[in-house]
Amino acid sequence: METRRRLSLAAFLALLPVLPLSLRLAELQVVEHRGLLRRADDELDRMAVVAAPRAPILDRNGEVLAESLPTWACFLDKRMINNPQKTAEELSALLGMSTQEILSRYHNGGRFPWIKSGLDYAQAAALKKARVDGLGVVSREARFYPNGALADNVLGMVGSDGHGLSGIEYSEDARLEAAPIKIQLIRDGAGHAIYEDTAQDAPAPTPLALTIDRNIQFYAEQILDEAAKKLSIRNGVIAVENPRTGAILAMADYPPTPLRNDAVQEMYEPGSVFKLVTSGAALNEGVITPQETFFCNNGAYQIAPGVTIHDVEPQQELTIAGILRYSSNIGISKVVAKLGPAKFYSYVRAFGFTNKTGIDFPGETSGQLRPLSEMTPVNLAAASYGYGVGVSPLQVLAAYSAVANGGVLMQPHIIDGDEPERIRRVVSAQTDALLVKMFEGVVEKGTGVPAQIPGYLVAGKTGTARMIDPKTRKYSLKAYNASFVGFLPASRPRWTILVLMGDPKGPRHFGDEAAAPYFGQLARRLIAMSGVAPDAPADPAADQSDSRAKPLPSLQDRAVFSAALRVAP
Repeated sequence: METRRRLSLAAFLALLPVLPLSLRLAELQVVEHRGLLRRADDELDRMAVVAAPRAPILDRNGEVLAESLPTWACFLDKRMINNPQKTAEELSALLGMSTQEILSRYHNGGRFPWIKSGLDYAQAAALKKARVDGLGVVSREARFYPNGALADNVLGMVGSDGHGLSGIEYSEDARLEAAPIKIQLIRDGAGHAIYEDTAQDAPAPTPLALTIDRNIQFYAEQILDEAAKKLSIRNGVIAVENPRTGAILAMADYPPTPLRNDAVQEMYEPGSVFKLVTSGAALNEGVITPQETFFCNNGAYQIAPGVTIHDVEPQQELTIAGILRYSSNIGISKVVAKLGPAKFYSYVRAFGFTNKTGIDFPGETSGQLRPLSEMTPVNLAAASYGYGVGVSPLQVLAAYSAVANGGVLMQPHIIDGDEPERIRRVVSAQTDALLVKMFEGVVEKGTGVPAQIPGYLVAGKTGTARMIDPKTRKYSLKAYNASFVGFLPASRPRWTILVLMGDPKGPRHFGDEAAAPYFGQLARRLIAMSGVAPDAPADPAADQSDSRAKPLPSLQDRAVFSAALRVAP
């Protein structure tokens, strides 16, 4: 009896914990089941979001300018590391980093310090295989530019967060960015990924094609770099446009940087290339005729008390063609006086100045022109030859393209596939034909002679404008913007080319010497690339007219201004 009592007591004591344990188990299995399952999923089974590759950027011929390629990066979770020194030593050999460098990044980071990025597939696989406690390896997409720095002022750059910071990478960020990829991860107790499953298939991003031609861009950058070394310029731009469609084929900057594009964002005073606007407006409005002459005062014209406009090459009577050919500032100032400030102002706007072109690019300048109420005779004269006017290189390029396109201004664009967009007719077809012939004359025997291409008709204009001295805020006596803008073949224009050299050093710092020759270099390469047939007369010497007279070597872009005119903004 005693034995039975003892056994019963022992059995009771042994079974006593079963009841609460059973109750607790029932509670866990039934009552808290959903919450515990959710916690387990949070700890072990997670849905990670990984950035998808950005869309590639292509040139107009399908050549890759920018693309995203997979890389990997590793980090540490401090809560899962008991011995940082040991962990650093283990990683040192795997990453090719010193133990001290790893420890430094470990201690200077937060809970999840990044240790190394830019790892390739083999390195990432080796790290995963090593199974170092607290080590995480994640995939990333890195932006690569297979042509190096080519067109970096156009393409821009991408930040560490995968978003565009400048250039096309910024302006077209929404189109280049793909939807993120979701990856299902199951982790073990040490935090290692032990199972990965792509939860959704990521569609391949659609490439973004530009109008930029990689070959033309290369030649433009190469020529600009050669000019920069030879002339020691402060800055420079070479840009090429298809005048029939407004497509931008090249935009080269010096010094090159992915953070800025001077062709779009730089504002400068254009000098004599702006005579396009004055001459085109006066001819189109009928206030002058092609045969009408203007007395150019033998090189010195007092337009107002204390203000004298000078022409370096003294002239007497000149037609508008001669004014352009010899780049007479006196002559064009008399033309604009007949036109009047209101009409001049309206044509400045019609040619696309003082407003943004609307190109698909960030940070575009609109330029500037003083209010109509401030257009005194002195200010109007200065503006007629490109002083007191702020423009961008792209605006000038587009204006000359309008003349190359029969007088119709096209919308400049850099995204391929966009339909050519006609903005407005600027001058009549008859006026445009006159302008083309006159600008051909500038290259045939005027300031643009260095831009000649044997066998091809070239139309264009030189420009030389004094730069503002940042210290005195007055026009510099030694720093110039030298430029040439033209198109060819003039009988059926295919390319409009702008060359701008900022502050060329040495004696050759005017438009005919520092810009026109480089226009010729690029034009020859474009002809060689495309095989465009010649359009000039077979024997230029056979034409004995005045339009084929002996070229004048160094002409009127070298205007000298009085102190009073120099201070005009």
